[in-house]
Amino acid sequence: MATDAALLESLRDRVEALVLAGYGEEGWVLASVEELLRDELREDREAVEQLLVYSRGRFEELRAEEARWTEPTMNDRIDRAFEELNRQGIIALQNAGGSLSDGWREVEAAEQERFELVRGATFFHGQDVERGVQGAGLMLAFDAFEDDPRLRDEARVAIAREIRETLARHGVPTEWNGRVKTRIQILPFEWCKRREVSRPKDGSTLEQRALRRVVQEKGVSWEVAVAALERFILEAARKEYGAGRQLMAQYDPERGFVTVHQALQVVEQLSEDPSESENQRTQAQLGLLGTDVEPGDELLFQLFYRPDDVYEARAQDMQYGEILRLTTSGRKLLPWTARDLRDGILGHLPPEGD
Repeated sequence: MATDAALLESLRDRVEALVLAGYGEEGWVLASVEELLRDELREDREAVEQLLVYSRGRFEELRAEEARWTEPTMNDRIDRAFEELNRQGIIALQNAGGSLSDGWREVEAAEQERFELVRGATFFHGQDVERGVQGAGLMLAFDAFEDDPRLRDEARVAIAREIRETLARHGVPTEWNGRVKTRIQILPFEWCKRREVSRPKDGSTLEQRALRRVVQEKGVSWEVAVAALERFILEAARKEYGAGRQLMAQYDPERGFVTVHQALQVVEQLSEDPSESENQRTQAQLGLLGTDVEPGDELLFQLFYRPDDVYEARAQDMQYGEILRLTTSGRKLLPWTARDLRDGILGHLPPEGD
């Protein structure tokens, strides 16, 4: 089945942009190209193979070209400027998603990973890269993280100026009309982006990163930092779910985070003391669970509070919400950023000298 020439030309341009962009390792890019082609061309296997051969050939050519880039390219200058902005408390991302909304989601995720205070952000997304590869320059979205709405526009202008000044120091010319709703333009340039080599992630949870930071900053042992994290999470759980609940928080070293459980005592008759009966259930109240337990038994229910546990929390609410008299899905136990976790651990360390 022959494919329309216009479609083939369009796909060749998209493949060219993916290869030239310089983001991601070669194997990952080729896999993305193949997925794109098979989705668009479907049964035209010959055309798919031709464009894959073209992609591999362009990678070989680019490796030879890159070896001749002995002077800093404009992309190198953008890299250095973005590195400086990130050090200055302005999140600066390249190729952030495929649209403005995607980019802001990536900014939000990056902010959660930061220990330092973030003052603002800037980025360009995948569609900008496609135009940039063709020599059209780049458009930078930006914003200031200012809580006071009366000061927000002023802060945005200040962030935009700082972004432009930083880029200028690294030899990257920009234009901007001074309006906070208009993006900053990096003027057209020849795209020469050196191929990125991905660094393997260590797979750490946000809690593990915060723990390592505290151990490094304060010189305390891992065990002391973990105990402080447990106290911090337990305190937050009691505030959110109720101080009278029999809750416990324990760090799970295999999964790298603190689990929270509520204990319920199985009794023949509820205590008249509300502080005791809050953590008691009769076999009748337990429904089907009551057929497998006896008075005197203790039941443990895990309470799912981490942002990653949203589906588990919903399932828990449906299955045991009535028994626990508690729903956890949609509730925010605490701000979920590396900085907030670190500060929480620091606030629950034992006094020095203890």
